[in-house]
Amino acid sequence: MKKVLLLVILAVAGVAVWLLVSKLDYAKIVFVLPSSSRASSPYYYDKDGDFFLARDLRAGFEKLGYKVEYRFREDYDDLKLGNAGNVLYFKGYYNFEHLPAADKDDGRKRILYLYYVEGLHQEILQEADVVASASRKFIKEVVEPAGMPAVYVPQFTNPDRFKPVAAEADKAYPVLFVGSDHSGFGRKSVDYAQLAGVDLSVFGKFWEKKLSNEVLKGAFIENDNLNRYYASAGIVLNDHREDMSYYGFVSNRIYDVTASGGFILTDYLPEIEEAYGDSVATYKDYYDFKDKIEFYLAHPEIRKEMAARARKITLENYTNEKAAKIFDGVFKKIKK
Repeated sequence: MKKVLLLVILAVAGVAVWLLVSKLDYAKIVFVLPSSSRASSPYYYDKDGDFFLARDLRAGFEKLGYKVEYRFREDYDDLKLGNAGNVLYFKGYYNFEHLPAADKDDGRKRILYLYYVEGLHQEILQEADVVASASRKFIKEVVEPAGMPAVYVPQFTNPDRFKPVAAEADKAYPVLFVGSDHSGFGRKSVDYAQLAGVDLSVFGKFWEKKLSNEVLKGAFIENDNLNRYYASAGIVLNDHREDMSYYGFVSNRIYDVTASGGFILTDYLPEIEEAYGDSVATYKDYYDFKDKIEFYLAHPEIRKEMAARARKITLENYTNEKAAKIFDGVFKKIKK
């Protein structure tokens, strides 16, 4: 009797799973974001980099015919996925110990997208069908040894938003840095620029105790207006956190600035050199930074020529549409 009852239960469960799978729409994707939906949060979805990355990727997916919905960190404990057949988890600044609603038997296809790995709980790698990473080194050293299928998806830009404009005088800062001091320990490029005595302007949060009013111009630039600042500035500065440098995660600021036609000076990564050659200016230490920034400030014609070459490379290789096509191919290969 017990054996018969068990078989009945298993049969009912199997039918339930089949009914769920048969109703899933694989032309729909839910983006599970580390962003907050609360306007009071410092990581509010309309003001943080994770959301803007997701918004641009959404535009790429929509051009492929997908419907995309967002879920936020407040949704993690009771994640409603509707009938979406695909789930894309963004691992950003905020950590989750487990992928929310990661029941791999419900017929949904799940990809974990890693572009920020500080604080990563490696157990969650096993909870996805495929792990996507913006670092080939991270895939080789961490994901593949964990026995998980992986795909390389670099960060990207949206050329519909980050595009050249005519230089605007009120945004034409000689040296510009846009970014926050989340760690409280400063940023390498800002420290180097101040030490070198260049005419630096900074926009970002948590700088009030470190920068003078002459240097700190504001806490925030609307994301849809960033290209105007990038295109108008003489030099845009960039740097990478230590974990990004170690694994070769290239900052998406590289792609946004170059797509805007701006000139960027960034700390050296082999991955940047591999992608851009000598079209993007890099520095290896303070003395190299000082020499480079003085040289490029004195040679606007070289900046213009390098920026044009870098923009061409970005548009050919690092756009939201290209990233969406990679994810599309991965989702279609996952068998459920």
